[in-house]
Amino acid sequence: MHQSMSSRKGASEITAALLLILITMAAAILLYGYVSGRMGGLLGGAVQQPYLEQVTLDYYDWTTLSALKLTIRNVGVTQVNTVAAAYFINGQLIASPTIVCGTFTASALIPQGSCLVTLTSPSGLSSGDAYNVKIVTKEGAIFSYSCIAGQTA
Repeated sequence: MHQSMSSRKGASEITAALLLILITMAAAILLYGYVSGRMGGLLGGAVQQPYLEQVTLDYYDWTTLSALKLTIRNVGVTQVNTVAAAYFINGQLIASPTIVCGTFTASALIPQGSCLVTLTSPSGLSSGDAYNVKIVTKEGAIFSYSCIAGQTA
C-alpha cells in the first residue's frame, strides 16, 4: 500500500514543533545560567557561605555599665576560637576581653560548650539604651546581638 504525502506531512510538522520547543528551552536554560552568573559577579558575591561556627547568646549581665558580661554558647559543629574573635559594642572594637570557659580560661569553645566573656564597655553609654554587640570569629562568621545597658537578660 502506498502512503499519501499528507499523512507524512503531519508527522514532520509535529516533529518540527517539538524540536523548536526543545531548542527554545535549551536556549532559555543557557541564558538563565549566564545571567545568574553575571548577577552574582555584579553583586560582589553577596551570597554568603554557610559557616560551621554558630554562637548564641544565652544570657547577658550589663547591670554595671562599665562591664558587659556575655554568656555565649557554641551551637555549631566545630570549635570556635574565642580569643582570636573580635568583639564590638556599638561598632567599637573592645580590646582585651576576659574569657572564662568553665573553671579555666580557654581559646577553644567546644560544640555545646559555653563561656563567660566580659567586655569593658566604651564610655558614653546610657543606661536603658539598646546597643549592638557583635562577635566576629577568625573564620569570618558574624554574630550580632542587641543588649540593653543597665539590664540583664
